[in-house]
Amino acid sequence: MADLSDITHYLAVQSANAVYPNGIAQPSVANCDVRIFEGWPLPDQLQLDMEGKMLAGTPPVPVTRPGGPVANVSIYPMPGATARVYQIQSRDDIIVSPQPYGVSFSVATDGTITFTGAPHAGEYVTLICDRAHVFSQTGPDLASLIAAIANQALPTYSATTYTATTLKVPAAFALVVRQGAPGTLGRVTHRQRHSVMITVWAQNHTVRMQLASAIDNYIKQTNIAAMPDTSQALFCYSYCNQTDEHELMSVYRRDLIFDAEYATVWQFPGYVITSAEIDITGGEYGLPVYAPPAIPALT
Repeated sequence: MADLSDITHYLAVQSANAVYPNGIAQPSVANCDVRIFEGWPLPDQLQLDMEGKMLAGTPPVPVTRPGGPVANVSIYPMPGATARVYQIQSRDDIIVSPQPYGVSFSVATDGTITFTGAPHAGEYVTLICDRAHVFSQTGPDLASLIAAIANQALPTYSATTYTATTLKVPAAFALVVRQGAPGTLGRVTHRQRHSVMITVWAQNHTVRMQLASAIDNYIKQTNIAAMPDTSQALFCYSYCNQTDEHELMSVYRRDLIFDAEYATVWQFPGYVITSAEIDITGGEYGLPVYAPPAIPALT
């Protein structure tokens, strides 16, 4: 399911891409080192970063940092920031993560099935013979999977033969081979909106402006983003705060607040259907049954 931590992680990644457009091996847009993280900064560490210092030695004491001051960018969910969101009452299931197949097969004209590859966990192969008999099995490896299907088919087709990579079930007139595997399905059960604050802590006004402007512009380029559970989150700019009250401590701050609307997705296992059984019952199935009326005897 999409969690608030997925939202803050996404904004942290977007902030990093904005601050370091050419990668962290190249200078930032403010031409200084920038520390980007989820959470709230520690006051002591923030003060060291703004002053261009670091702790070294035993016991640790502040020393001049070789790279100079370090600007900070923190991503923090605002306490109690939520709002009512329209709930989509949908029971449509989505595929969160399909299971890839590790086995492939080919069927010769004489009915011999040749398998290659290695089955993934839970992968299964199904044979439908003469439109009446279904044999479906899984196995830890290819040879075990083939042997399991053959042993299931032998009581019905006694001439079944197999090797470590081939299988032949002598169906009379029809042979269908299918494969399936377990995957993960999901269903949206709730939507919520939360405000997240991206704060730039800089050593001077110029660095603050350069970092905040780059982050603000970059995040606004993509309003809708996919979360790890394949659901979609909507990001919308809300407002901005700029604080200069800590100038005497050489800390220049700007807050960018974005509203994130995202879904709670209930995840559960799903399986590929490789065969179906149909049961037909005669008569007026499902209708109420009444006792026949009594016929009076003739006198």
